[in-house]
Amino acid sequence: MSNGGPIEPAALVIGRSGRLEAASLEAGGDHAILVRETGGDGRHRALITTDKLPTGERLVVMPLDEDVDVRVDGDALAIWLGRGLTGEVPPQHRAVVAEQVPPWATIVGGTLLILVLLFAVVGSAVVFTWLTRLLA
Repeated sequence: MSNGGPIEPAALVIGRSGRLEAASLEAGGDHAILVRETGGDGRHRALITTDKLPTGERLVVMPLDEDVDVRVDGDALAIWLGRGLTGEVPPQHRAVVAEQVPPWATIVGGTLLILVLLFAVVGSAVVFTWLTRLLA
């Protein structure tokens, strides 16, 4: 039940210290995420929203103060993922589990590799012979 006042959106804690939280926002059908500090002053730190494009939408991250570090590289994601995720990883993001390769597959693969190398050596010798006869 609501007491008639504005409904405060649910917040998601960000980081280890719990000092930052992400709150969902909606205005005129657009949705955004506001990153703010918890506590008395609740200073706003960043806004995450989108720009409309003819082909879809572009993600926009707007720092709202000088203490926001914006990184434009894959290292930021790799570092964050390297620390370990707290939740369940979706199946499409799980690493492939190495299974035991049957011995027959190893033999067939090795044989095919040797045949390819043999054809490469023989083909190179034939081409080199043709070139020496042509240029001599």
